[in-house]
Parts: sequence; C-alpha cells; structure tokens
Amino acid sequence: MKKRNLYIAGLACISAISFSACDKKLDEIVPHNVLFEEQEFATPAGFTKTTVANYNSLTNSTTNYDKNWFNLAEFRGNNVKPIDNTSTSSLTATQDIDAFKFLNASSKDFGLSHTFWSGSYRVLLGVNTVLKHIQPGETDPVILQAKAENLFLRGMVFFNLVRLYGRPYYQSPSGNPGIPLILQPVTAASDRPARASVEDTYKQIISDLTEAAQTFTQKKNNSYASRYAAYGLLSRVYLYMSGSFDQPNTNYARLAQQYADSVLLNGGYSLLQGTAYTAYYSNSNQANTETIWAINHDAATMSIPTWFYQPTGQYAGSSSYSTGQIKPSPDLLDLLAPGDLRRRFYITDKYPGNNTDTLSCNKYYYKYTAVYYSNAPIHYLRLAEVYLNRAEARVKAGDNAGALSDLNVIRNRAGVGVLSGISGQTLFTEILKQRRLELAFEGHNSFDYFRNGLPMVRSYTSFNAQPLTIAATDAKVVIRISDDVLAENGNIQQNNQ
Repeated sequence: MKKRNLYIAGLACISAISFSACDKKLDEIVPHNVLFEEQEFATPAGFTKTTVANYNSLTNSTTNYDKNWFNLAEFRGNNVKPIDNTSTSSLTATQDIDAFKFLNASSKDFGLSHTFWSGSYRVLLGVNTVLKHIQPGETDPVILQAKAENLFLRGMVFFNLVRLYGRPYYQSPSGNPGIPLILQPVTAASDRPARASVEDTYKQIISDLTEAAQTFTQKKNNSYASRYAAYGLLSRVYLYMSGSFDQPNTNYARLAQQYADSVLLNGGYSLLQGTAYTAYYSNSNQANTETIWAINHDAATMSIPTWFYQPTGQYAGSSSYSTGQIKPSPDLLDLLAPGDLRRRFYITDKYPGNNTDTLSCNKYYYKYTAVYYSNAPIHYLRLAEVYLNRAEARVKAGDNAGALSDLNVIRNRAGVGVLSGISGQTLFTEILKQRRLELAFEGHNSFDYFRNGLPMVRSYTSFNAQPLTIAATDAKVVIRISDDVLAENGNIQQNNQ
C-alpha cells in the first residue's frame, strides 16, 4: 500500500491543475512510475487495491477532501451559526469562515477553494489511472467492479465541483462555464484544459453514473459504491436539473423520479425507525440499512468535529484548544417541532462564555476522541433523501398526491405526523422544509435554495457577521477559482464577482 500511495502522490504532481512545484522533477518521476503502474494493474487484485486507495483519498490528510467539501457545501447555507473564531490561528479561522461570509477568496491563504479544487483533481487522477487500464470488452468481474466504482467516484467528484464552481443548471447551462473535464491521467505539464460548460459537465456526470450502474458486478457494503448508489446520485443530479417550481423542467423531474423509483423499489434499503433512527449517527455506516453510500472513517479519523464540539476528558476547559464554534442556527432549531425526533441530533455542548447557543449537531460525534477527531462517516446518500428527491420531482411534474405521500413518509418517521389537503406551492415549500430538517449538516442546504431559484436568507447575526440574503442570481452563488490555478492554466476562466 505504501508504494501505491507514493505512486499516486507522485503522479499527482503532473496533474492538470498546478505544475510549477513539480515540473523540475518530471523527468525523474515519470519513467519510474510508469513501470510500477504496469505492474500494479497486471492482475485483477491490483485494480481492487488501487480502487480502495481512491476511496482512501477522500479521507486522507493529503487532500482533506471530505472536510473541505463539508465546509464549502454547508457553511454557505443558513443552518450554521459561527459564534467565535474557529481556531487559535487567525489564518485558519479566516479560511474556515470564508464560505460562510460568501467572500469566496481566490487566495489559498484566505479560503478553501484552492485545497478543495486541487484535492478533487488529485482524487480524479487516481480514478482516471484505474479507468485508463481497463480495456474495451473487458469481462473479468473484479475488473468490471473496479471500473464501475471508479466511474461512480468520478461522477460524484465532478458533481461536487460543478455545484460549487458552476451556476445553477436552470441558468443558461450551455453558456455558463462548468469545470475542466479531465477523463485521462494528465502526463504533461502542457496539458491545460479549459472549463466545459455547465451543460456538458452534467452530461459527463450522467454518462459516468449511467455506465457505472450498468457495469457493477456485485453489491458490497455501503462504504463502497453500488448500482443503487449510482441510481440515487442520478436522482439527485436530475433534480438539480429540474428547474424551479414556477418554471420546472418536467422531463428532468420525471427522470429524477425514475431513478428514485429504482432505489426505493429495488435497492433493498429501509428507513430506520424510532430509537434506531435517533441513534443513526452513533454508529458506523456499514450496518446501516438506510445509508446507500457513505465516506467511511472507521480506519481513519476525521476532523469535522473541530468545528462542533468542546474538548472533553483531560482536555476539557483547556485554553490550548479552540473547538466547537459552529452551532445550529436559531431559525433551523425553531423549525423543529417539540416532538420531532430530529431534535435528538443536537446535544448540549456549551462554548465558554456563551449561554445562548448551547446546542451542537451530533452527526459527527461517533467515537469522538476528546479533541478534534472522530470516526464518524459522512452519509453522502441516504434513503430519506431519495424519498425527498422523489417528492420534489413529483410535485414539479404535477403529481401532488404522490409528492404528498413521499413527504409524509419522512414526516411520519420524524414523529411530526402526516399532512393532508395541500398541493402546489404549499406542498413544495413543505418538501424543502423537510429537506432542510432531515438533511441538515449533510451538505445540501444552500444548493437546495439556489438550484430552485430561491434566495438563501439568514435572519440572524453570527459572531461578526450580519444578516445576509444571497439571491440565486447573485454572482457569489459560485465560488472563485484559486489564483494559483489561474496562474498555471491560462485557459481557465475565473468566476468574476
């Protein structure tokens, strides 16, 4: 494993994103690693091992992929409320809060865009290296499984990138820039791809996920991609393409429903109920019947808890550690009815000197290790989301009864009862409300506003930030690309703000 990781890391130096630090070593790196690359893929087992390494690249400290993704996805919404600097390091605190303030810094010193972009393309390098070695007409089931899993990973990474750097799909997708679509390992510093359009980016995501779904040869535990993970993500992708409630694209809405149907009817997953539901985030993902795919952290700790929880044990009250500054927002908590089981996902965790914001989200508390770290998985795809995807798709396509039925599955499970007699805009608004409550702190919040043409509204003050409204048409909806990336690749267009 050590040699394989060194190979992937070495090859990453010649990715299409940033070359200057590695150009001088190009002649040293390539001949040695090409030889090792051929050895690595000489057997089906080699494809499996390198695929596992690609999953690991989502969790390791080299890319910080999952933590950076969480920050950029969740902090841009109205579920979070910072109450103090997030770190004793002023530079780290500035980077952490950049997304929350919609400053969208292009400097790697002041925001997380650079590390997320480079980490994403580092993951893609490993993925594309596996895919490059799979021959047309391959029949070995182990190799085909590796192909399917890597196609899923590529579609997922592209989708996360275009959600941050590309404008919402309903806004002229053929004319707005998406992301560079790198489908092969880049082997020369002269390869500097431009950004594809948002439309073409989505086409590639759909192509990858569709081919993946057709290629899987087995269903492993939910730490690995599967046919139904691909279908679940396709339901989300098409939902993002389905326009607003006032101007829906009903064809895409029906496709979102179709892929959700495949998961709900044939996937073999089930919603957790009662105490099993309230303990959802207190265990590993692997035995969870509701999670379709998760980024697993059983073997590697994660540091998202840095933002949520106070130090415990011997570190309790220590001034040497600065953690637990990100709280659930007051208007999120106000939406939770007294009997809502989702209240259990927030625990008392008082920050020194603050007796107002006393709750913290416990979705990343699994095996919390006193300060900074836990082994919590990131539940990227859950069955509850698929029900909500189908509900929203149905109401956009005019199926109010079907949408209400799906909505009530989620409401009933949460302990807040069912609704009747609502349709149209009222039903749509309630579906988005339940998405916000059910999927809080899982990376959906701001996207659900912007893709539907709705503003993200914060009615509360937060530390040194004032109330804020960002319209779906605001230039700040997309984040800016790192200055370093632009300096190395003159073909990439910046998101001007």
